[in-house]
Amino acid sequence: MKSALIAATIALILSAGTAQAGPGSEFAAFAETLGQTAQARSRDAASRPAAPATPLDIEDPFSFELEQFALEAMLMSRRIDAAGGPVDLRCIFRGMSADAAARLDALNAAETAAEQAHIYADLAALMSDASHIAPAVDGETDLEDVDLPASCPAITGGQASNPGR
Repeated sequence: MKSALIAATIALILSAGTAQAGPGSEFAAFAETLGQTAQARSRDAASRPAAPATPLDIEDPFSFELEQFALEAMLMSRRIDAAGGPVDLRCIFRGMSADAAARLDALNAAETAAEQAHIYADLAALMSDASHIAPAVDGETDLEDVDLPASCPAITGGQASNPGR
């Protein structure tokens, strides 16, 4: 409960500092806060690897925030799509949405704290990626060096294609 209060305080501070920021920067700040929580939970679970996993309580704010992240990432993808934005950026946000939802399910299905520690670490990495990529929505980041997930379509001749899928 204490970590949820700290996370909420950090989110409030970050949101106050990004009041003039665009949707990408706001999403990046949200992802950064979630990443910090995931990293702390990873360390906690790793300190007791053989212990049985603790499924997330339905009232756990982190569970709600992961669901919110997945929803906002999908909405970001749709916003980019509606604006005629880059296919790769749309795809990245769709992938983040699906990845967050899958990892939330995996946290609840894990059998040991060690499994959960790995999942939380993966979530922290996802949130780090999100916090670096999201400002591109506001035109603040160059994605030229970003590797697309295998599920993203390649752009050939101005058309999106996804060979072999």
